[in-house]
Amino acid sequence: MPKNRNRHKSQRSFLAKLSIFIRNCAIFAVVISLVYAWQRVIKPASILGPPAESLPIWKTNLLRAQLMPSIATLNATKTNSNVITEFVVMSGENANTISERLATEGIVPDANLLTQYMIYKGIDSRIQSGYFQFTGDMNTIQIAHSLTSSIPSKINFYIWPGWRREQLAQSLARHPHLSVDSDTFLAFVNRDLQLPGQYDFINQMPPETPLEGYLYPGNYIFSPKASESEILNQILTTFDNNTSYIHDQANLHNLTLHEFVTLASIVQRELIVEDEASKIASVFLNRLALGMPLAADATTQYALATSNNWWPKLSADPRLVDNPYNTYVIAGLPPGPICNPSANTLQSVANAEDTDLLYFRAACDNSGRHNFSYTYEQHLAASCN
Repeated sequence: MPKNRNRHKSQRSFLAKLSIFIRNCAIFAVVISLVYAWQRVIKPASILGPPAESLPIWKTNLLRAQLMPSIATLNATKTNSNVITEFVVMSGENANTISERLATEGIVPDANLLTQYMIYKGIDSRIQSGYFQFTGDMNTIQIAHSLTSSIPSKINFYIWPGWRREQLAQSLARHPHLSVDSDTFLAFVNRDLQLPGQYDFINQMPPETPLEGYLYPGNYIFSPKASESEILNQILTTFDNNTSYIHDQANLHNLTLHEFVTLASIVQRELIVEDEASKIASVFLNRLALGMPLAADATTQYALATSNNWWPKLSADPRLVDNPYNTYVIAGLPPGPICNPSANTLQSVANAEDTDLLYFRAACDNSGRHNFSYTYEQHLAASCN
């Protein structure tokens, strides 16, 4: 009897161990299945994302089956380089043709894979014709999506008269189709970095003086993704090509080129109506000749500016501001330009009216025009109070 009981006990122990073993095997199989499903189904599906809403279910499943085994290829990049490859999509080109050309040029590894992904996401019907730039660290998925947003082959950019160098740097850096870092651009303008070219006017500037005043306003056409040095070179070359007449005119006013540009920058910030530029220039030239302070609000605004407000209104007595740009208390011109004057303003200073005017102040009709006076008494009488 005892032997029988021992035999039954041994059988139960064996069955219990077998049950545990089978259970552990089942758990292991489930884990393996889940891992397999994650690696082969769930993760690829999440990378692919939802299909185009217009895609039929059968085609969705077919494309998924074709794409999921190639997720690694879709995510692969050619290099980690930021070297730019240019590419143009012609009007009317279809996804197949574009994919073949991209693969031939080595921009994507597999033309069919790109076409399938574009169809799956509905990108094939949203491809734009135009100019594109791809970097070596872009994968097939990124390239596919970028095909829906072409870059203009020419970037139009306008430099406004009266901008400070910081305003220009900020505007260039915000442009989505230019590759400009505002700090790097300012480092060039401040001459902390070597200039990108040779310019005639540089030798007539004080050494190490920033290029404020020489960033010639107007409309420019830049290449897509143009860099700081490319853009600055174009701007400074434009100044050189359009201001050769200034040298002789500056001498007629007993000014150096730098003083001439400085005066033009003050006129630029003081005027609102352009046809008053030559008369405002006349006032300042007369004051300089008499040794009077220029008393220009704009120069003190330049001194008080912050990155939150480049042209603050003067709320206190400007004579209390201790700064070399305060022309209320310091006679003569400030150390340098306060903005970048337009071609019209430079020409107006060169051809300043021959007057005896010494004062001007804003007219009281909100027209933006000024009342000009010969005497201080006339100036006071023109007050709006």
